[in-house]
Amino acid sequence: MLRMSVELELEPADAFRAFVEELLAALRRQGLRFEPGPEGRVTEDGTTVGRVLSWEPGSRAALEWRAAGWRPDQATRLEISAEPNGEGARVAVEQQGWSAVVDGDRELLGWFASEVGAPFVAAMAPRRLGDWVTDRQARRPSGERSRGIYRDPLFHYPNFRVILAELDLGPRDRLVEVGCGGGAFLELALGSGCRAAAVDHSPDMVRLAREVNQSAVVDGRLVLAEATAAALPFRDGAFSCAVMTGVLGFLPDPVRALSELRRVLAAGGRAVIMGADPEDRGTPAAPEPMASRLRFYDERDLEELGRAAGFATVRAVRRDLEPHARAVGVPEEVVPLFAGGTRFLLAENG
Repeated sequence: MLRMSVELELEPADAFRAFVEELLAALRRQGLRFEPGPEGRVTEDGTTVGRVLSWEPGSRAALEWRAAGWRPDQATRLEISAEPNGEGARVAVEQQGWSAVVDGDRELLGWFASEVGAPFVAAMAPRRLGDWVTDRQARRPSGERSRGIYRDPLFHYPNFRVILAELDLGPRDRLVEVGCGGGAFLELALGSGCRAAAVDHSPDMVRLAREVNQSAVVDGRLVLAEATAAALPFRDGAFSCAVMTGVLGFLPDPVRALSELRRVLAAGGRAVIMGADPEDRGTPAAPEPMASRLRFYDERDLEELGRAAGFATVRAVRRDLEPHARAVGVPEEVVPLFAGGTRFLLAENG
């Protein structure tokens, strides 16, 4: 028998619900589709590998598990449970009968060390843990905490105000946003009467952006898609304006991403791009572990990127965010962090 567990200061029902939600997303990234519920199942490449035998909402689920596709008669049992543990809960995953799948205890030990033990230890080491925290909070936000932050991102509103002032959107504009997060900027931009489309590579953020801008989606004024900056699902010249904020520093190939942005802009189309400012490194705007995984761009860097991407005109500017921070209600003790000027790239398509 194999058993893994974690102890939490949560109510068992809340812990079970949250664990299943996180498991769904994590398995999807691994190529597995988990359909929870009494009639649920787990599939891999369209083949059923797990079938729900019992489902007790908030406490326990049992699945018949068939891992060895070359031995279709070999079934094991997988259980997920959340039980009271003092003032909190213990969430556990238990697999029964696994040794028969891997041919005995010696092979079970080898499988456990290489496929469970080593990844477990590596996940707690600095590199993997830093990557996970960065993805979870900023690079590919997910989870309940990130959804709460990106639904109403108070500390992002100052740069949103600068971008809106630069774009000066109107009802005739067609806006595209790359890396839309929870859709807070879109909500403000749509107030101009423009139409918009946006992408994010985080499924959580795309769902949240749809919730925040539900009426615009229903009315056909906003299209949202899960996609990457390097492959935008839009036709050439479809938009008059483009925005990218808090994304550039995480892009592995920024020139390709900006070239895609230019491709979907019409002739004369305008783009405003906020990069990762070098002066923010190590501050609350770019703390560790995110800072170690960001590329920072000064004015010269931003203009070189814009020219390499093929924009006809590029200009890097500095804008003071302090008055905007006061205007949106940032706590007074934090306002000084917004002073001094933040870099933006203003670009225009030929």
